[in-house]
Amino acid sequence: MPKLGYKVDAENCTAKHQENRKAVFLGDLCDRGPKNVSVIHLVMNMVEMGDAWCVAGNHDVKLHRKLKGADVQLSHGLDKTMKELETQDEEFVAKVKGFLDGLISHFVFDNGKLVVAHAGLKEKYQGRGSGRVREFCLYGDTTGEIDEYGLPVRLPWANEYRGRALVVYGHIPTPEVQLLNNTACIDTGCAVPLKLTLKIPLPPWSS
Repeated sequence: MPKLGYKVDAENCTAKHQENRKAVFLGDLCDRGPKNVSVIHLVMNMVEMGDAWCVAGNHDVKLHRKLKGADVQLSHGLDKTMKELETQDEEFVAKVKGFLDGLISHFVFDNGKLVVAHAGLKEKYQGRGSGRVREFCLYGDTTGEIDEYGLPVRLPWANEYRGRALVVYGHIPTPEVQLLNNTACIDTGCAVPLKLTLKIPLPPWSS
């Protein structure tokens, strides 16, 4: 975070931007590295202090279901997250569960000029709330089928996007930021590991 202009307070597990900017977290706070609890704690505190917004990612939803007692398979990194949470007290785990439960599917900023969601969002769903909208935000446009790796088969929704809002999202890691039709996938796999996206080469129409 220091590379992005944030001063991290490790003792209180929070961070503040030197120019008072607010961070937007695109979800998947867990299952992505060796310090999942630290990341969740940091984001919870930043949101609580008004220094950040956060949307739900599919891994966050899976963790929340597990914490509620659902029979969830400990795969794709969830086993590591759960082991870390087992070292925390009940109060902290309850706070995590409450925080994850409150995460919404997407945000619309700047009078509709910017939309942020974990896996993107079609124009007709922007600003709306429904089960279908939430599913799209979490997983993207899917066929309902599962591939050989147990993952949803996805459709390239951004290929057909013609919306007014710039949609910034992640979910699918790629070596470079993917700009297409006023959308920007900024997931460059910082925990895969590839690298962290430090700057988006925004297209001229987004200004």
